[in-house]
Amino acid sequence: MKKLLFFVAVAAMCISCAAPKATTYSYAEYRTISPSQSVFTAPVYADLEVSPTRISYAERIEKDITKMTEAEVETMVSREKETVIANAVRTNKADVLVAPIISVQTDVHHFVVIIVEGYPATYKNFRSATEADGWVLEHSKQQAGNEKSEKPASPFAKMLKK
Repeated sequence: MKKLLFFVAVAAMCISCAAPKATTYSYAEYRTISPSQSVFTAPVYADLEVSPTRISYAERIEKDITKMTEAEVETMVSREKETVIANAVRTNKADVLVAPIISVQTDVHHFVVIIVEGYPATYKNFRSATEADGWVLEHSKQQAGNEKSEKPASPFAKMLKK
């Protein structure tokens, strides 16, 4: 009788144990050129030779996001995205990545996978600006005045609030 009661108790404990809830995350971002260029010191111009082939570069960040706060995840992903972009540029022997799309996802182990896609490009034919290039400087001043700096809602908030 004791053995039967023990077996029933063990079976009940095994049945009542639920599998852990899966945590997933997906995020995508678009940039016009990366790493972003914001310093303008002297009027020097160059041609940008863009590869016609779109590249894809991925890195897995082995940090379990289920053990991190939302702020820690955002900080880690922000820092790691820049590193992955730089590694993608370096691996493809480029100066910049044109029209990059950055995707951030989690895998089955709750690790972050960052995928960068874009067109590698290199600067060629550096030259000093001439009077004929003045329109470019004026255009860039106008564009700088039109930029908005609104912070988007956190993509991690929904996932981490459970």
